[in-house]
Amino acid sequence: MHGTLRRILSLYMPYAKMLYLALALEVTAIVTRLILPRLTATVVNDVITDGHYELLTGLCIAIVALTALRSLCNYVRGMIFQTEAQNVAYSIRTELYDHLQQMPWEFYDKNRVGEIMSRMTGDLNNIRNFLCNTTFSVFTNSLCFVGSLIFMSIMSWQVTLMVLVMAPVIAVVAFIFNKKIRPVFRDIREQNAVLNTRTQENLAGMHVVKAFAREDYEEKRFSEDNRELLKRNLKASFVWSNFMPFMDMLSALCTPVALAGGALMVSLGHMDIGTLVGVTGYIFMLTNPMRMLASIINVTAQAVTSAEKLFYYMDLGASIKEPEDAESPKEFKGHVVFDHVSFGYGDSMVLKDICLEAKPGETVAIMGATGAGKSTLITLLGRFYDINEGSLLVDGIDVRKQRLEPLRKHIGFVQQDAFLFSDTIADNIRYGEPDAEMERVEASARVARADDFIKASPQGYETVVGERGMGLSGGQKQRVSIARAVLISPSILVLDDSTSAVDMETEYEIQNELKAVLKDRTTFIIAHRISSVKNADQIIVLKDGEIAERGRHSELLARGGIYAGMVADQMSSAVKAEEVS
Repeated sequence: MHGTLRRILSLYMPYAKMLYLALALEVTAIVTRLILPRLTATVVNDVITDGHYELLTGLCIAIVALTALRSLCNYVRGMIFQTEAQNVAYSIRTELYDHLQQMPWEFYDKNRVGEIMSRMTGDLNNIRNFLCNTTFSVFTNSLCFVGSLIFMSIMSWQVTLMVLVMAPVIAVVAFIFNKKIRPVFRDIREQNAVLNTRTQENLAGMHVVKAFAREDYEEKRFSEDNRELLKRNLKASFVWSNFMPFMDMLSALCTPVALAGGALMVSLGHMDIGTLVGVTGYIFMLTNPMRMLASIINVTAQAVTSAEKLFYYMDLGASIKEPEDAESPKEFKGHVVFDHVSFGYGDSMVLKDICLEAKPGETVAIMGATGAGKSTLITLLGRFYDINEGSLLVDGIDVRKQRLEPLRKHIGFVQQDAFLFSDTIADNIRYGEPDAEMERVEASARVARADDFIKASPQGYETVVGERGMGLSGGQKQRVSIARAVLISPSILVLDDSTSAVDMETEYEIQNELKAVLKDRTTFIIAHRISSVKNADQIIVLKDGEIAERGRHSELLARGGIYAGMVADQMSSAVKAEEVS
């Protein structure tokens, strides 16, 4: 806990000068509070008791001036603390987001989006609240406690000792409270992440939910998770309710103890009435920090629990990093060599001893059953995962020795599940090159056979698509995705079943356009339709992560193996479809 607290407080270091100013203002404000009871005692003793009424005006002016000064200091200090706490939250949020951008695909395979969002919102807000309010509260209450203890002891050390009798008991209760509340808050944060994930997944998949009429099922699952969160929050409230009244009672007892002891001393002649009035002015400043202890522990426990989760992500280094001596090819031509490459997720091997060469300008088609490793093979090109064995060369340099940004900028990926951002169609196409001129955007759209439907949209290229491309059909999204890849003029183009949602006529037109635009670029095609791959320079058939067959369309047909069986199955399906129609 202490290490986490130190790290949270270190977030203030870039703003140290302003914070020192805020603390100085707070010290000034507290000093004015500590002086006021002394002035009150003077009013009672010298003015009321001894009749020196000529002092009253000066004392009243002093009290008003000190009160005004304290208000001004509190205002400026509050503004500084609020501003710097927001700056810290901004810095953490930016740093975390930048860090998440650097994390590899493997990280997002293992961590749920809803949980990540929970860290960036709820957990971050807990830290901001701690920095903005609790750190200031700890400083203020500590200074008030020490200052009032000193001033009160000077006026009457006997009454001070009477009040301090309760301090050890309050400290023990606070320690027990902290020990019990921390694990409860940790459970709450975990369940919050579960609930956020459930909500995010459900809303993102609402079309599927409604298509299968599973609204009741999803409502039930959400209700179960929500009820679990309620139970954990109620448990926290139960712990809080058990300790807070007891803490209040202990601190509240200090006042009658001080008054009773002071009254006894006045009656015995060991204290004057003005001193008793002054001493009572310090009781609240002495006991309030004790009363606030439970609240401070509560917020601190929440902040520490949240910080542990947040710092976990920030400390989680990217498993894929550039070497210090990273390099890039002098010219990206698209020459790809898989040299005995093997890869697996954990202990499960997906690709085994893959040997494959694609020369610049060649088209390589990859086929195979679902789960054969087709998509995994092409993700290795951009080094989204690191291979286990062998080497993968792009233009003569192993991808593990290359700079990542140039490597990925020269590979155009078009995936089957085309992802579009909530933005205009034009900006989705120019995502890889934000400054691309409109002429190039339209030219890329024409290659993808998307220009006609885009121009027919309400605002043409400025039409804003919904989340994940909502408002466009699957085929339209795929064509926009193809245009996005074509725009960056990659040396390697990867088409991962990217025309599965378009009709065969449109697919044929897209292929013809791509031939003209990418004739000097290496192309990898993953497809199930024979029409998409039959003109490839080489066709690779994967089975159980290994290359089972390779060759041209005619060669593989003549061989009568797996590929020939695929062709026969598709032809048979096409004939049956014609007979039915």
